[in-house]
Parts: sequence; structure tokens; C-alpha cells
Amino acid sequence: MAEHSDRDEKSAPGGFGSFLAWILHYLRSYKWMAAVILLALLLQTAFRVLLPVGYQQIFDRAIVNQDMDLLGKILTILLIAWVVQAVATLVQSRLAARMGARAMNDIRLEMFDHLQRLPTSFYSRAKTGDLMSRFSSELAVIEEAVVHGVPMFFYACLIFILSVALLFFMEWQLALMTVAIVPLALLVPRLLSGRAQRSSYERKTYEAEVANTVQENIGTHTVIKAFGLREARLALYRGQLENLREKVATTHFLSAIVGRTANQGFFLLQILVIGFGAYLAVWGVITVGILVGFVTLLFNVTSAANSIAANLPDLLRATGAMRRIRELLLEKPEIEEAGDAVQLPRLARAVTFEDVHFGYGPNQPILCGLSFEVPAGESVAIVGPSGSGKSTILNLLLRLQAPDRGRILLDGVDLSESTEKSLRDQTGVVLQETVLFNDSLMENIRLGAPGATDDEVMAAARSAEIHDYILRLPERYQTHVGERGGKLSGGQRQRIAIARAILSNPALLVLDEATSALDPVTEASVTSTLHSLAQDRTVFETSHRLGTIAGVDRILVVDRGRLAEQGNHDDLLELEGIYHELWSKQSGFKLSEDGRRAECTPERLRSIPLLKHLGDERLGAIAHMLVSESYAPDRVIFKAGDPGDKFYLIVRGAVEVILIEGDEPVVIRKMQDGDYLGELALLDNAPRSATIRTLAPTLFLTLGRQHFQELLADEPLLRSEIEHQARLRRGATDDSMATIAIKI
Repeated sequence: MAEHSDRDEKSAPGGFGSFLAWILHYLRSYKWMAAVILLALLLQTAFRVLLPVGYQQIFDRAIVNQDMDLLGKILTILLIAWVVQAVATLVQSRLAARMGARAMNDIRLEMFDHLQRLPTSFYSRAKTGDLMSRFSSELAVIEEAVVHGVPMFFYACLIFILSVALLFFMEWQLALMTVAIVPLALLVPRLLSGRAQRSSYERKTYEAEVANTVQENIGTHTVIKAFGLREARLALYRGQLENLREKVATTHFLSAIVGRTANQGFFLLQILVIGFGAYLAVWGVITVGILVGFVTLLFNVTSAANSIAANLPDLLRATGAMRRIRELLLEKPEIEEAGDAVQLPRLARAVTFEDVHFGYGPNQPILCGLSFEVPAGESVAIVGPSGSGKSTILNLLLRLQAPDRGRILLDGVDLSESTEKSLRDQTGVVLQETVLFNDSLMENIRLGAPGATDDEVMAAARSAEIHDYILRLPERYQTHVGERGGKLSGGQRQRIAIARAILSNPALLVLDEATSALDPVTEASVTSTLHSLAQDRTVFETSHRLGTIAGVDRILVVDRGRLAEQGNHDDLLELEGIYHELWSKQSGFKLSEDGRRAECTPERLRSIPLLKHLGDERLGAIAHMLVSESYAPDRVIFKAGDPGDKFYLIVRGAVEVILIEGDEPVVIRKMQDGDYLGELALLDNAPRSATIRTLAPTLFLTLGRQHFQELLADEPLLRSEIEHQARLRRGATDDSMATIAIKI
């Protein structure tokens, strides 16, 4: 969150006083513990301060007068005082540990709860490693300060103040000398503490960057290998480590200097005071007992000051950590519930979008004055070209984001004026990527209605057609699904999500690409289950695969943030507009039941500009030459620089087009069902200018350059025409995106 550093410098003050005020805010809930800890510290302080007085009495009265009774009484009192302070030390340590643990849990809970309420825009710019660092290393530093550093700091301050006061009572001349030298001993540490605080804060930032780079490398290892970025990433990481090394060394040096300069000053103080006191004792100005008591008090002063100096580095690190924690807590939720928010009634009339505008900044408009109404009980599909705003509409409806202008109404009630809970309670959601928690199947389904009984959970599983499968598992409903549901197939995870939605009995059902990552057989089965779930409910659905939404009541076609077309499937095909174009692009394919093989009609091939001049016979021959190729997600199909020797037609799935800018991969385009790439590779084997990587299970139909060349070998006129069309396309524009589209 470096881009907010200027704001954070102002809104998240980082002084030690701010740290104490901030931590005391969390300790207010444990006042009785704090009171007992303070009492224990006072008892320990009293013992340390009164011990020198006891020594003075022993030397000046008991020893000089050879009074054994007085000596016994003094020693008895000192031993009893020692026992009391020892018990107080144990009590203080135990309660400080308990109070610190509870306060840290309060901070963790506040951070976690705040994180849940932050908008998706925050997560798009925040770095996972940086956030994890705040929850781990920063909190660990603060916990150490709360449990040990702060109590010891106050204890040392009490001893220091009371011991100095008693020095004046015991011998004012030596006390004046002590008070004159002590500020000089503390001056240099005070001057350096500000730099040490800043250095500690900057070190935490560097550590977060290093952690984020490691996490990013783990998540993008395929791209790094595909682009040969190993050395570049290693150089980046080495540079970050070098910066961190310098900052760590500086932080340790400054922290050490803060403490050690104070120590050196106090060593000098001891030599001067003891020397001067010895002269006074020799000349009879003070007694030996006073000198012994004064020296003991002086050791209290210096040890207390040393303890303060020793704790300062830890407290300075905690201060830097506190600033980073507060930066997170000062992040503002994009959507904040009003104090007078109303409860939404269960949807009975309509969902209405009124002149809705939304964008990611003034130069990134997504929706521009979108208006429509969906009567309760109607199923609506939202379709359109990539980037048209389909998912944004669902995010606004789910209140994951807020409109810049306009209103979204449920039965006439503005979502911005309603409670979030009343919306969530009547909304069921099934997404493309179903996220399951590492818990049992029973508890993952029960998330749809946390108060549901086991019988209700099982009934929902039956409706989602997953119950029989669960019963075949060794632990049945108590089976753990693994991290993110990794022990289940994609179709099984979707059925768990459907069961979760059924359990919540939603009036409003939102389906965001719910079946697009499934194989054809599973997709058909899950789609049938979803249609059953959608009965008598208001449904909002997005899907780039139009065959799954052809039967909905109404289709809204969005283009460039505006409602371009609407109607049922047949009506929109008759318009021959955007929907007709999207439908045509995805038509003309026949899939095998397992989804591993596909066939393409000659007519579908004719829609590819390079092939449109071929006759039916040639197109039929090409259709027979096409080869089915299946790829798992996150697979590189080809890399920039590879020879262009093959044409790809996407039957099902999604890919991204990646360029390298500097040392970083940049996604410039995403392609889905019906898109094609590399058609000019059929004419020449010019190197690919971009890398293609799958985003989902993807099935291609491919045609090699050699087969295409053989097909045209005996058609010189046709070949000449195709090459002419290719030259026109290459020279039509100098735009880099068009060049990429040709060469990939």
C-alpha cells in the first residue's frame, strides 16, 4: 500500500506516545488486570527504592553501634519485603502475559473484521505478502512490547523517578551532580530515537516487499518459466534483499546506539559520583552508610536508565509495527452502512437499476447510465463482449461495490439505504470458482444458513444431487474437503455451492459464470440442477457460453457499459446484432460426451476472414484436418519467439495473451469460446510475438501450416488471393494490438 504512504504519514502518527495511547485503548477492557499489574509494579519499585535505605541503616546504626537486635530487625524486614516483591513479580508477569494475549487477540479480530469490510478495489492493489506481514511479524513485535517491553519500561521509569527523589533526601550535593549529568547521558539517545523509529518502519516495509515477491513467485511460477524470467526475478529479489540488508543493518545500528550511548553516559556518571562521594566521606562530610545507600540508589538510577535504554529498541520496533497496523485499520470501506439503514423486505416485486454509473476512476468508466427492471420471479442473463461490465453489474447488485451515480432498488428500497445483512439473507450466489474452506462437507454446506440442522443440510445436498456421492465417502458428511476444496472435482465443488445456495432459500439467485469451467457432461448436469433451483426465484446470471443461458426469460446484452439489446434468445437472433454475432461465433461445434474432442462445420470456418474465399469442398477438407487438443489451466500453449506453425480455434475455455514489458509479463487480452489465433501462421512461420496461457480447461481445434499448404498446393489462384488478403490485413494498421493479433 505504498501509494498511500503520504496519507498514512499524516493519519497514522508513529511516535512512542502514539503507540502507548494506541495500546492503552485496547487495555481498557482489562482494567482490573491493569490495576493489579500496576500494584505489583509499585511493590517491586518500593522494594528496590527502600533497599538502599536499609543498607544505610545497617552501616550507620547497626554496625557502628554493634546493635545485633536492630540488625536482625532490618534484615527480617528486608527478607519479608523481598518475598512480597518476588510474589508481586510472578503475579505481574502472569497477568501481563494474559492481558497481552487478550489484547493482541482483540487487535487481530479488529484487523480481520476490518479486512472483511474493505472493498474489492483494496484487494486489487494490496499485496498479499504485505498483508500477511502485518498479521504475523508486526503483531509479534507488538505482542512482545505489550507483554514485556511496556511493563518493564514503566517499572524502570518508576524506579528512576523515585530513586532520584530519594537521592536528594539522602545527600543533596551528590544528587545535584547526578541530576546534572543524567540529561547529558540521555541527550544522544533522544536525538537518535526519531531516526531509529523511521528506520524500523521502513525496515518493515522492505520485509513486506521481500515476502510479497516470494509469494508472487510461487503463484506465477508457470509464467516465470514460460518467459524465461528466472534471472530477472532473481535479480529483482537480490536487489530487494540488498535494500533490506542495508535497512536492517541501519535499524540495528541505530537501535543499539540509542541504548549503548545511554549506558556509556551512566558508566561515566557512576565513576564521577562515587569518586566525589568517596572524597566527601573521607573528609567526614557524609557517613559511610550514606555513601553506601547513595551508591545503591545510584545503581538503581543507572540500572533503571539502562533498562529504559534496553527496552527502547523493542519499543521503537513496536512503534513502527503499530504504524503499519494502523495504516490497515485506517483504510476506509468503500461501502459503509448508514446508522439508520432499513431492513430489506423479501423480494416480491422487482429489482431496478436506475441510471447506474460506475468506473474505476474518471478515465476508466465501466457502466454508463444503465437502466432496466427485472420483475420478481424472472430469470435474466447478462451477456456481452469481454470488458463490457457484466460482472460489475452483479458486484453492484451484491453490494460488493457501490455505484458512482444512480440507484439500485429492491422493491423500491435503495440498497445504499438498507442493511447488508437483510440483502445477504435473501441472496444465493454460485460463482465460477467455488471456494470451499478446509472443513467438513457438512460445515461447508451449512455456510448457506449457519443455523441449519443436519437434516436440512442433507436435504439441500439431495436437491443439489451431491448427497449420494457424499454417502459413498468413508467419513460421509464429516469428510474434510482440503484447502479450497482441492479433494473434490470441479463439478462436485459446484454442487456443494448449489447446496449452500439451496439451504439459504434465496429470493434472489446470482450465478456468475457458474458452469464455464466444467466439462460438457458435468456442465449439462449442473446446469439442469441450477434450472431446478431457479424455479420461482429471481435470477441474475452471466455466462460467456451462450448455450447455457438460451432458455432464460430475458437476455440483457451489454456493450461498453450500456444496455445495447434485450429480449429472449429468438428475438435477439432475429435482430442480427451483438447477440447474434456472439452466438454465431460460438456455434458450429460438436463436442464429444467427455469434452475431449470436437468437430467444426465448414460454415463456421467460413466466418474466419482468411478462409472466407475457400469453397465448400476446401472448407470441408480443412474441417476434417482439424485436430482436437486439450489443455489444463495455467498451461503455456506457445511462447513469444516460437515459430508460428499452427492455427488455433478455441472451442471451449479461456486463454490470455501476454507480452513482456521490461521484465514484467503484462496481460493485454483475454480470449474465450469461438475466438481464434495464429491464422496467418498458415501462410508463414514468422515468430510468435506474444505468449498464450490457458486460464481454464481449454479445448482447441488446431490446423498445422504444413497441412494447409498442401491443401492449397494445386490452387495457385486461390493461394494468391489468400496471400493478398493477408497482406491487406498486415498493412491495414500500425496499431501494435492489431499486429499482435495477426502474429500470434
